[in-house]
Amino acid sequence: MKKLVKNAYILDMVGEEANLRKADILVSGNQIAKIEPEIEEQVDEKINAKNMIVMPGLVNTHTHLAMSIFRGYKDDQKLMDWLENAIFPVEDKLEPDDIYWNSFLSCIEMIKSGTTTCNDMYFGMNKVIESIEATGLRAVVAWCMTDDAIRDKVEKTREYAKKYNVPGSRIKIFTSPHAPYSCNPDTIKLCVDLAKELKTGLHIHLSETLDEEKTIYERYDKRGTEYLNDLGVFDVPVVLAHGIYISDSDIAILKNIKGGISHNPISNCKLSSGICDVVKLRKNGINVGLGTDGIGSTATLDMFEEMKMAAYLQKVKTKNPTSITAYEILKMATIEGAKVLGLEDEIGTLEVGKKADMIFIKTDKIHLCPENDVCANIAYSANGADVDTVMIDGNIIMQNRKMIKINEKEVMREVKKIAKRLL
Repeated sequence: MKKLVKNAYILDMVGEEANLRKADILVSGNQIAKIEPEIEEQVDEKINAKNMIVMPGLVNTHTHLAMSIFRGYKDDQKLMDWLENAIFPVEDKLEPDDIYWNSFLSCIEMIKSGTTTCNDMYFGMNKVIESIEATGLRAVVAWCMTDDAIRDKVEKTREYAKKYNVPGSRIKIFTSPHAPYSCNPDTIKLCVDLAKELKTGLHIHLSETLDEEKTIYERYDKRGTEYLNDLGVFDVPVVLAHGIYISDSDIAILKNIKGGISHNPISNCKLSSGICDVVKLRKNGINVGLGTDGIGSTATLDMFEEMKMAAYLQKVKTKNPTSITAYEILKMATIEGAKVLGLEDEIGTLEVGKKADMIFIKTDKIHLCPENDVCANIAYSANGADVDTVMIDGNIIMQNRKMIKINEKEVMREVKKIAKRLL
């Protein structure tokens, strides 16, 4: 099937400087076939992008989809207090269908705010994948592993990797030890070996709080990054969630990793975890993408909000308003996020041959007027509600802010039932 996007202003996210131009986009199947002025071709569907910016879909490099139930639940606590006293006890009671509906809600929220790819770490992988397939999202999925029932999770990961880690799949399977403080060395080594066996990546929390770093040092007489390095974690592509307390010696280790760091600014602020030095990491050649974390600690999955917070925090941390630009923030939310997930050959920019994952942002709005700098408007002024249309893998998932073939109210009803039962 062929689709033709007409009258678009395209921000393709290719190169070191913004390239905004008026052009048409021809989509054939799930790929971009042409980007040219005034394409005239027989197609199955035309999409009028008048008064819209068309850009690559946003990439959320770290989240926990099934945590949507925890929005606003026992907020304003320290991370470990919140996890151990509020979250973990309820998670133990989640049924498989609970995970499905909670994940479904998160997928819808992401799509409606312009995210086309996410990187999920949770349990009940089969139900998470069902929700992703139902919504049409692109995703990397990992069964979060601690020291309990590890063998069953390993076999499930093998099973799903065999099914999904194939050419053309929208879903990719990673391995995922939860964190250095919650997994013993044998568990982490097992996940590394599994990633090598499956020729895939690994997703883990790292250096989210000072207390975490202190715990690792007391147990192993080394920093978290050094600990993971000694266990071979960086021998495979890796997504490191948070990375707030990364030292110069850590950077020396991380410079050559394949993958990168997922920066989650709103969650880090809400939990008072700290401010990641994104500018320093990027200057040292380390890929940094943006993530939301789970809904309980971030309150919203809107990546536009993460972009704003990421930019403002770096300008405050460095006391330099030029330390990071609007275009660099947009790159973190698109192509650099794709690099963190190892998907840069498929997504992250609008180029011929890449997957047709794109979002259409309406610009004829009061808060986006005038358009002195389109990148600044998108990074600092726009929000998820400005996304009018979303295309993933060549399929229109949302148009005129209406989800296609998805009953949003039904999903909301089911999640409310779960919240009422468990919370």
